[in-house]
Amino acid sequence: MKNFETEYKLDANTPGAFMRARRFLQTLNLNAKPQLLQIKDTYLDHANRDLAAQKIALRVRNTDGKWETTFKTRTQIKQGKAVRQEETLPLPRVTNLKQALQFLEQKKQWKQLNVRALQVQFAIANKRTVYGFNYDGEKLEMALDDVTLRVCGRQLKMKEIEIELKGKNVSALDRFVQQFVRATKLKRMQISKVKTAEKLLAMWKK
Repeated sequence: MKNFETEYKLDANTPGAFMRARRFLQTLNLNAKPQLLQIKDTYLDHANRDLAAQKIALRVRNTDGKWETTFKTRTQIKQGKAVRQEETLPLPRVTNLKQALQFLEQKKQWKQLNVRALQVQFAIANKRTVYGFNYDGEKLEMALDDVTLRVCGRQLKMKEIEIELKGKNVSALDRFVQQFVRATKLKRMQISKVKTAEKLLAMWKK
């Protein structure tokens, strides 16, 4: 059975956006405790960029020393909401990016994907603060992402808020986000941090 990720992305590039998000959680008395994570995502593709052509994003992630690789099917964000297939493979003995690439090279194929001869496309460094909580009987997760996009030797900083469904009740997620947007006045994201990096890659690689 395929795994699907359902989440909303909100633009946090306005002053006080993270503060407004935290204040909203406090007003609901959700008892959401923050977890701080240092994340480094490296996005991969082949020289002919066939994965991008298939709207597949393949990354290697290092979260505070824990390594894994994930692919997601890309979907258009509609009103800040994205639904996509997601598969993750832990890399328990990997301690650096070189080892991660060697692991994939030896594996050759994963979930019908050719994972040989992969090349680094861009990287995203993320200082993430995560809040997990229950809302209307459903588990949700809010991530405050302070990111640096690293593309072709250049950098761009941006902020994003992700609100993800951890269970199956999509309507609970929808209701929470509607309430969140009304209270915080934050706008729904039209283009994600990954898609932003892709556009920068297309411009700066020329």
